[in-house]
Amino acid sequence: MTSPAIQTTDSHHINAVALDLLRRPSVSKRGSADPSAIREWIEKRLASGSGTISGIELHREIEAGVPGQSIPTLIVVLDVTREDFSDLLGRARKTLNDLVQRDHLSRADSDTLYRIARAIVHAVSVFENAGYAVQWLKEPNEALGGAAPLSLLVTVEGDGLVHSELGAVEHGMPV
Repeated sequence: MTSPAIQTTDSHHINAVALDLLRRPSVSKRGSADPSAIREWIEKRLASGSGTISGIELHREIEAGVPGQSIPTLIVVLDVTREDFSDLLGRARKTLNDLVQRDHLSRADSDTLYRIARAIVHAVSVFENAGYAVQWLKEPNEALGGAAPLSLLVTVEGDGLVHSELGAVEHGMPV
């Protein structure tokens, strides 16, 4: 697949695309959609350069709660099992299934899902290839102490480390 050229993107645009990813209509009740379709959507949204969101607007959106249907979307785009995603969130699979049914998730759950979505979008922006970006998020990374970037996103500090590493890659710094 040839992706459109993704221009260097500012954080407000990355934030807007990440929030839009979480708001996307559910991929399906079973999460059986094609990951490449959602990844292509991310690439196109980044390339469009349209849409930004301020920090306070973003805070209010997360505080209000993202839809539970964002969970299947993230599972599909990351191409992981429900069990793996439950483990990532530190939740039982039954709890995850209950969360999917909610119109608005808690502030804490919304924040975690937003951090995952933002890392996906930031990685796509840096690598200009959604498939590779997702692979990078899932594989152990020496610069991150051997941890997979995705596993670090569940804490604020880990999230900062992942985005710092992406920034280093983006700016050609040794990693």
